[in-house]
Amino acid sequence: MYDIIGDIHGHALELRNMLTTLGYTLDQEVYRHPTRQVIFVGDFVDRGPHIRETLEIVRGMIDNGAALAVMGNHEYNAICFHEKHPQGGHLRPHIPRNIFQHTRTLEEFNSREGWEKWQDYIEWFKTLPLFLELPGLRVVHACWDPRHIQYLREQLPDARLTGAFLLLSSQRGTPEYRAVEETLKGKEVDLPVGTSFHDKDGNVRTKMRTRWWCDPHGCTYQDYYLEPIEALNSQPVDYAALTDSWHYQDDTPVFFGHYWLRGTPQLLGAHAVCLDYSVAKGGELVAYRWNGEQELTAAGLVSVSGHTDSSTSIPLASE
Repeated sequence: MYDIIGDIHGHALELRNMLTTLGYTLDQEVYRHPTRQVIFVGDFVDRGPHIRETLEIVRGMIDNGAALAVMGNHEYNAICFHEKHPQGGHLRPHIPRNIFQHTRTLEEFNSREGWEKWQDYIEWFKTLPLFLELPGLRVVHACWDPRHIQYLREQLPDARLTGAFLLLSSQRGTPEYRAVEETLKGKEVDLPVGTSFHDKDGNVRTKMRTRWWCDPHGCTYQDYYLEPIEALNSQPVDYAALTDSWHYQDDTPVFFGHYWLRGTPQLLGAHAVCLDYSVAKGGELVAYRWNGEQELTAAGLVSVSGHTDSSTSIPLASE
């Protein structure tokens, strides 16, 4: 049985509180449970106050068999930020926006010993799979599109990055780029001409991430887009204009993070749940306690506040 934990972003206190709430105890500096394992959905680094401690907890559990994990986009970005490009520079350019994203992490490793440790973590990130499919459940950081999952299986037999695949995945327009981009960062569609919005970091965006777990038929743009756009909110989705109308319809439960949801944690459907409720923005660290059920229930949700020591189980009906 598994306890799937959402994006942590350096919030080690909340992680410790969550593990305690879920019944894990420290055994030789590793959190363990006698009958269960954690699955982390990625995004351990950047933004939060205790990134190094978070990595120590997470890696300790994984290396000692107490947890599994998938790669988040922040781990992938960190790899590319430090990986040299054969033609010069780095796979993730060192421009101000990219430097800013990693600032908190780099600050915590700002010494010779720290830098060596950070390089070791970069190599460890490369061992994290891009997705997990286990008996009865699936885990991915941002989007489970079976077309991308199949492609990744064909190219990466153990779902872990190789050097050649990493290089290709950093180049816009390649199949490798698209597979990694949507798996770790979600699906996006072009906004109507002249429409844009500012993301959580203040960047202007002309593409919008979509709720890939929803059937766009009958949805308004407010239902389908992950950010509200006042001029479009109440309008029905122009289904015919969608270049990719796929949505998740499988009965296998899928767990993911990434989307910085706010408000009360809840299910997104009988077979899908996002576990990222913006702990790094004053929200909550959220987990799902999975006991083998095919249809998810709100009773499985557990949350820990990002600004207090309280923790609660969330008894909600699914949407």
